[in-house]
Amino acid sequence: MAKINILLADDDLIFCRLVKDILQQDGHRVVVANNVKAAREATSQEHFDIIMLDMCYPSIKDGFTLLEEFRGAYPNSTILMISGSGHIPDAVLALKYGAQDFIEKPVEPPELRERVKRLAQRQSRDQESINKFASIIGIVGKSAIMQEILDKIHKAAEFDTPVLITGETGVGKELAAHAIHRLSKFSHKPMVSINCASVPKELFEAELFGYEEGAFTGATRSRMGYFEFAKDNSFFLDEVIELPLVLQAKLLRVISEGEIQKVGGKVMEINTRIISATNQSLEQAVESGIFREDLLYRLNAIHIRIPPLRERPEDIIPLARCFVKDFCQRNSIPIREITPDALSFLYQSEWQGNARELRNSLERAMIFSDGKDLQLKDFTKGASHFSVSDCLDTKHTLREAMRVFERNYIEFHYRQNEYSLARTAEKLGLDRSNLHKKITAYCIKEEEEK
Repeated sequence: MAKINILLADDDLIFCRLVKDILQQDGHRVVVANNVKAAREATSQEHFDIIMLDMCYPSIKDGFTLLEEFRGAYPNSTILMISGSGHIPDAVLALKYGAQDFIEKPVEPPELRERVKRLAQRQSRDQESINKFASIIGIVGKSAIMQEILDKIHKAAEFDTPVLITGETGVGKELAAHAIHRLSKFSHKPMVSINCASVPKELFEAELFGYEEGAFTGATRSRMGYFEFAKDNSFFLDEVIELPLVLQAKLLRVISEGEIQKVGGKVMEINTRIISATNQSLEQAVESGIFREDLLYRLNAIHIRIPPLRERPEDIIPLARCFVKDFCQRNSIPIREITPDALSFLYQSEWQGNARELRNSLERAMIFSDGKDLQLKDFTKGASHFSVSDCLDTKHTLREAMRVFERNYIEFHYRQNEYSLARTAEKLGLDRSNLHKKITAYCIKEEEEK
């Protein structure tokens, strides 16, 4: 287990000495604060991985006051509450107010070590998840906007306010939702999620809200819906724009009143944190009459837009290197370098599918690569299709669209045939001189003829 930095905030001097000795034996650094002032000074001066906090301080009403303060000010610290009363409701309240764990005095050394170990491991997993998310959407790169997004995620996770995540396909909206969940007070549970585009309209209400036995023909037993599963948890609604209008009103009730009603059942209270996402404009959907304006306002309480790669090209190269490293580590192979010509290709490519397409392209190249380094030719192996999305730009005239299509089509087959002019010409039904003229005119990079 990694050695960590711990703050022990307790006015019991004997207890503090005992705990400090035990944890220092395991190699951890322990700072003791015997009063509220010392605890506040310590946390203002350095980061603590774990804060062990006494529930009973003479100078304040109770430990919950300090718990709320520290939870809000230091969301990256894990809080372990300490109580000498053995009062069960105290433990329940501590967890409700944001503590990750609760321990009673007197504490046995094995139990203390196990609790600290478990909390440290969970914090490490959370940080790895956040780092992975950051890598996937580009925070390992140079763009300042991605740093702002991560900061928004950290702040949004502290509260139960609905979050709307927008952005094109492949930018990492679901990963952002998972990052918010893992930083939230619900992180001890798996996040509940549903893709609204994948649910048949006739089943939507039953899937989301559940139903009671006998509610309709075929309802032979009661069934819980997604909202009930998401009680005291985060609920991620992907492609929320696909939610039928009739159910949008019910979702609004969940957010506004904290209530749901099963099909054929009674109203029940529910506490769930709504995170939604879409790759389309909800504002335009409101104008078109397919999405409720009042629901948009509630979902959009916190808005996080994840930009496409074309708006942050400086992130492509660091992101590519991160994906290669991740792939190599997952598959227990030596980490490969990317050659300059391959890096140039990656930087100049459009990546219409954003980070997802970039990752897929790199992983496919890694699989079909024969050398120690990742080369330009590796990006042609294993490719089974080419993208026509560029020529579908409505700004193009017909002539321009045809030129874009022709260039993409030639470039694709040229790469498929490993830059062999003869084989490509045969495949396309062109003579070699004509193909060579087109390759030159379109500035398609030529490799040594096979």
